[in-house]
Amino acid sequence: MELGERKLKILTAAIEMYIRTGEPVGSKALASCLDHAVSSATIRNEMAELSAMGYLEQPHTSAGRIPTAQAFRLYIDRLMHRHPLSNEDRQAIDQLLSTFAGDPDKLVGEASQALAASTGCAAVTTTPSLQSSGIRRIEVLRVSPRAAALLLMTGSGALRSRVCRFDADVDEQLIERLSNALAANFTGKPPADIGLPQVQRLMVSLGEDGLRCASALTAFYELAQESAEADVLLSGQLNLLRHPDYELARARELLSFLSRREQLIRMFSASPGGLHVLLGSESPRPELDGSSIILTSYHLGDQAEGSIGLIGPLRMDYAAAIPRLEYFAQAVGRLLSELLGEDG
Repeated sequence: MELGERKLKILTAAIEMYIRTGEPVGSKALASCLDHAVSSATIRNEMAELSAMGYLEQPHTSAGRIPTAQAFRLYIDRLMHRHPLSNEDRQAIDQLLSTFAGDPDKLVGEASQALAASTGCAAVTTTPSLQSSGIRRIEVLRVSPRAAALLLMTGSGALRSRVCRFDADVDEQLIERLSNALAANFTGKPPADIGLPQVQRLMVSLGEDGLRCASALTAFYELAQESAEADVLLSGQLNLLRHPDYELARARELLSFLSRREQLIRMFSASPGGLHVLLGSESPRPELDGSSIILTSYHLGDQAEGSIGLIGPLRMDYAAAIPRLEYFAQAVGRLLSELLGEDG
């Protein structure tokens, strides 16, 4: 059944009042909110019909009504007017993040923390999984007669490193040959495509030097595997305990789920690009029933991308949170692209 203009206006007012107060909304309060353009009696009748249609529900202990997930879905998709960020807010975000523009990992982590602090929700950020983005740089540096440091720069600009030890002394010439061989064979290749067979073939091609460098080649393979996996950063999860919407048992269940890194990565990595809002049971996990997720992507040029999102109660201020989330994503993508020399 199509909702008429009056029902839509009443439903919008009820949702926005509930977001502000957290209290069930009654007809008198709505009449006042609408400047008494509609009588309380008419609003009561319309609210009864909206309840029958699944948009409002009535808690047992209250005469007022609260919006359902179905109502929030309609609100987000059709009724909501976003609150654009002020120039002051944009400048503050840019100034904060630019401090960490030279370190991709710190930049993404700081964005997650600042987003959580400014919204009162939990923020989840994933680094790019680099399934298709190639390795930018590989170096091997001799740090002692029997040790070397492997440096691998990923397509996101993140620098991975590992120290490996040799069974006998190695000289600069051997390290330089190993470094050149790794760079020639694997620069530009996606880390996910680097398997043991390729590393073993390189070891064979190096002959006796390959056997002497076995530990370094193993360390390189492990670094490539780490770089191929997305990482997840979680900030502000304790903010969820401050929301009266969550009963203690529900909050504990949600926090337990958020502590499982692999499940978060799977859920966020499976989401398509662009902005998405998952409400309650729309989420793939039962622990998120009663919560909402706002998720979007940040891009590094036209290649790799990561996800950045908010998790909070169904009664979230979407009109304010969505523009803030989108600006953080744009700022992170812009700074990373500038760092890596991408056109964007």
